[in-house]
Amino acid sequence: MLAANIVALLTAAVLIADPPTVVYKKMRVFVLIPPDQILPGVKKLAVLDFAGQGADGRSFADVLTSRLFEKQRGIQDIRTTGLFGIRSRSQEGQTLQQGAFTDVFALIERNRLAQVLQEQRLAQSGLLDVAQAAQVGKILGVDAIVVGTVSFTLTDRPLREERSYTQNRRQYTRYVSCVERQGLMKAHTSVVSTESGQVLGSVDRPVPITGKHCQDDNESLPTPQAVAEASSHDLAEAIANYLAPHFELREFELEKIRSKQFEGLGERAAEFAEALRVDEAYAIYKSIHDQDPYSPEVLVDLAILNEVVGNWRQAKEFYDQAFQLKKSDDYKRGLDRMTRSLSFRDALAQLGVVIQEHTFAAAAEDVARATAKLVEIRGGGEDRIPIRAQPDEHSEVVASVPGGVTFQVVREEGDWFRVKLLGGKEGY
Repeated sequence: MLAANIVALLTAAVLIADPPTVVYKKMRVFVLIPPDQILPGVKKLAVLDFAGQGADGRSFADVLTSRLFEKQRGIQDIRTTGLFGIRSRSQEGQTLQQGAFTDVFALIERNRLAQVLQEQRLAQSGLLDVAQAAQVGKILGVDAIVVGTVSFTLTDRPLREERSYTQNRRQYTRYVSCVERQGLMKAHTSVVSTESGQVLGSVDRPVPITGKHCQDDNESLPTPQAVAEASSHDLAEAIANYLAPHFELREFELEKIRSKQFEGLGERAAEFAEALRVDEAYAIYKSIHDQDPYSPEVLVDLAILNEVVGNWRQAKEFYDQAFQLKKSDDYKRGLDRMTRSLSFRDALAQLGVVIQEHTFAAAAEDVARATAKLVEIRGGGEDRIPIRAQPDEHSEVVASVPGGVTFQVVREEGDWFRVKLLGGKEGY
């Protein structure tokens, strides 16, 4: 009888519980972050050359303009930092928030700006006063002008370091020449309204530079110009993030479903979520929630899925329900995060960014397959277990299957399970 050969009836797959210290599955996805400074009524901008002190103010303004032009600033810019701040790109990512973008301003081309300044016989630099900046902005037809100063300092200090080595079983010491490098690139940036001449916002941003290079290092010492160029990209990005939204990579750790009844389904849902297949993951978690509405773990996983797609109101409701059931600091942080996100919604809307509500919709066939109950046949690959046409051990054998194979359960009939076989056949 097939029932006697069943190891267990599972809701998904046999699982081995993670040790408490092991981090569970995570979702790594980019989310939109509002700017530090909302500029009400500003839709069109022009960036003047920055006044440079040891730095190229024109080049810096070019970099800042290009940063503000980026539609998904941050997503294409996941990077690690190399020696002396030299940037090295590593990977690209994605966002699940539909309708999110970062190029919220119409920007005047730099060539057009230079032409107007030349015609007005004004210096194209951050040394323009507020009245002059407003005058230029009116001629260009922009709502605001970005002006500022940028400075760059770099100091190399020679030093010697001790190295120990062994030769002929004896310990020796030698000294190598090194360079300790310290520096700073910083910018002061202001946004001036062309209508009122008022400063709408201003910010100071520093980028510290530290490092050390010794003669026995494999890499050569970057030139000051290379360091300045790399630092200017980081600094321009920081200022762009002050003015406009940007994407940040966030990690969301899913809650492991501890219920024996649903742990298999929970594992399947977490795998979908980790792969950013949010529709399938949501369908499974929702099916668990329908049967167990008081599981805080399921509520939090549903909250996370809503959060990553930008359904902040629904996410807040799920976090709130979970926190009522379990006073977890993580749940409270999620609830607070959604409260802030909902307040950001209006700020983003002022910039023309309206994140579309996501409707979770997995194909019915995919959901049925993901949530199906499974049975695993006891035995090894060399064994053959009879599958019968009727729930009777004397019934006709429709197939003989190897041990260790898992089948989807169609229905239960007493001690028998009707299972779906390869090729579309069914049996007991």
